[in-house]
Amino acid sequence: MKKLYFSSLVLLLVLSSTLVAQDSVLLVKLRQLKGIEVVGPVRHNAQFSEAYEIKFSQPVDHNNPGGQIFTQRMFIGHVGFDKPMVLSTSGYSAGDLGMAEPAVLVKGNLIRVEHRYFGKSTPDPLDWKYLTVWQSASDHHAIVQLFKQLYPDKWISTGHSKDGQTAMMFKAFYPEDIDVAIPYVAPLNTSKVDPRIFTFLAQVGTPEERQKIYDFQITLFERKKELMPLVQKYCDDKRWTFPMGIDRAYDLNVLEFPFALWQYGRTKPMDLPGKEAPAKEIFDALVPITDLMWFSDRGLRQFLPHYYQAITEMGYYGYDVKPFSKYLPDKAPITYDFALLPYGLDTTFNPKTLPFLHDFVQNRGDHILYIYGELDTWTATGVTKITGPADAMVAILKGNYHGSTIRAFPEEERNRIYAKLSEWLGFTVPVE
Repeated sequence: MKKLYFSSLVLLLVLSSTLVAQDSVLLVKLRQLKGIEVVGPVRHNAQFSEAYEIKFSQPVDHNNPGGQIFTQRMFIGHVGFDKPMVLSTSGYSAGDLGMAEPAVLVKGNLIRVEHRYFGKSTPDPLDWKYLTVWQSASDHHAIVQLFKQLYPDKWISTGHSKDGQTAMMFKAFYPEDIDVAIPYVAPLNTSKVDPRIFTFLAQVGTPEERQKIYDFQITLFERKKELMPLVQKYCDDKRWTFPMGIDRAYDLNVLEFPFALWQYGRTKPMDLPGKEAPAKEIFDALVPITDLMWFSDRGLRQFLPHYYQAITEMGYYGYDVKPFSKYLPDKAPITYDFALLPYGLDTTFNPKTLPFLHDFVQNRGDHILYIYGELDTWTATGVTKITGPADAMVAILKGNYHGSTIRAFPEEERNRIYAKLSEWLGFTVPVE
């Protein structure tokens, strides 16, 4: 009897092991897709039954599919083959699946894609001329065409900030791929240095708040000699070096201050220390808002593909030096060319892309929902009004910043957003 019990137990364990080891339907289907390599399972939100990191082979140049290939890092979270798919288009590197608000709202699947030339999705050898908006959009086109074989239901693209820019620009080049695009806080600039940023910073908040910020910047310049030992030690401790020198990096950081403060709103202007405050208090108020890391060799190299895209095609912002001419040698606004020149990269701007994108969003950009925060600096260059025939919607969250979400809107506005999404998608949003 004991032998029979032991044999039955062994058999049960063997069967259980076989069942555990058996690949899921999703895993089998993923491995059958051309160009896909499954790296392995990843941690995921409870909404998904399973999730994986995968790699997809892409041409570096989509005009030459038989040429150099790179692998694009992706993550997939699965709910069901009959459920909507949300495509989260990262504008940078992507280290995990994360979560996207639209996936929650529609109770859908999620694919997160790392942007070409970032992280593990960097071609080797690297040729910068293929880092363009169209090449990136073509990456996502290839992904959508492939995965629609598994997920034939509705597709929604989304992302925050540069991720949202990426979603918007993908929709512009391949409008039929995606049913609805939801770019959050995504700028759409007009030129290499968009002057609307200067106008925004001169008008945002109250006059008292703007004066408080300006006074704090003046204090940072006036007391620079006293503050530099703190700055030097802080940077030495982190082993940061600066291609433009730490002195120039400090000045750039001071110029960046109002942009960064209004972008996230984590510090209120009236809470900034006064000009007589101890140096340590002033330093401690500066660093959480804008860190010198962004101007270090480490920071510039980490985001070099971003700066390359901004300076050569997507546009960006600069720094107005006139109010601080007493402290700076510059006579003209400072552009972000300084982020590329130390690494020998071309800073020539392609003037054709932005007019195409502006024309698209106003005239042909149907089924796009633009979400912004009223006080976020990037709203200055956002799609804040639809003046053409495009069937699109803009929603600006009052008193909010770069982290604005649909669910943060007051109920009446939120319901209008849900109604528009329901109209476009053909089912009720949010899905209960």
